[in-house]
Amino acid sequence: MTSYHIDTDMGVDDGLAVALADALLSDVHSISTVFGNVAVEIATRNALIFRNLLGRSSSWTVLKGASHASDGFFINADRVHGQDGLGGATQSLGPALLESVARESVGDLEDARPLSGSPVTIIGLGPATNIPNLVAHYGPSAVEKIVLMSGVFFDRGNITPHAEFNAYCDPAALQATLDLGIPTTIVPLDVCRKVQLARATVAAYTQSYGSELTKLIVASHMHYMDFYRTAEGIDGCFPHDAIAVLAALAPERFFHVSGKVTVECGSDFRGRTGVHLTETHVNIVTGGELAWVRDILSRPPRSQRS
Repeated sequence: MTSYHIDTDMGVDDGLAVALADALLSDVHSISTVFGNVAVEIATRNALIFRNLLGRSSSWTVLKGASHASDGFFINADRVHGQDGLGGATQSLGPALLESVARESVGDLEDARPLSGSPVTIIGLGPATNIPNLVAHYGPSAVEKIVLMSGVFFDRGNITPHAEFNAYCDPAALQATLDLGIPTTIVPLDVCRKVQLARATVAAYTQSYGSELTKLIVASHMHYMDFYRTAEGIDGCFPHDAIAVLAALAPERFFHVSGKVTVECGSDFRGRTGVHLTETHVNIVTGGELAWVRDILSRPPRSQRS
């Protein structure tokens, strides 16, 4: 049975994706954190909060990863995700939970180990900085597949006109990941923009499932969607990272093209991704059964322990 390792910069859409992974994937055993949406320390705290609320404290390992890009670059998106990475929603969490999380210790990325020889699928939801190191620690032969939310090919970028945020944060690490030769699926901004998660849909989550986790997801998305209303003119958001989880779960439900992907690392076009269509180990998601994706996201993710 495949085990899943999620690498995340733990902003608002990452939180929804992690909850969805818990509900749908067979065996999530590790989460590593990386800078990106917020500083890695905040991302780690958010991962611990979600682990606690999902009841996975005894089964999920949380590992703290890179605090900056492989070339020393650092950026965050707290204007999008809030200072706490969750739209300020952590302020409403109970003090007992926050105190418990503050007392928890986490390992470093080097502590990642495979479980009993099980194949591992790595799902990357943030900058790719950690991914080559994760592959090295698990062993390339143990990594069955890598699924990345990254890049933009035929659409406008969301951090510069040319680049998607995750690719922009650490283009060298993204290129190094692609160069590993491991089967890789890229879920780019192009396809993410085809799926809009409406404010009303998320607000209705608590009507069918009023857990503390659901309330946190809803509250964090309200702030996130305020940004999208200004930036994109929509009353909702694009659930980037949740789509990556669904692409890992059911690749047969998505359309892909295969190609040789290049990533620019220079300052002028940092993070710009290009593709030459040919048969390679890299597949780019272009579309698929998006009505199925929207149907999944129309309901709040519920833990397998519910």
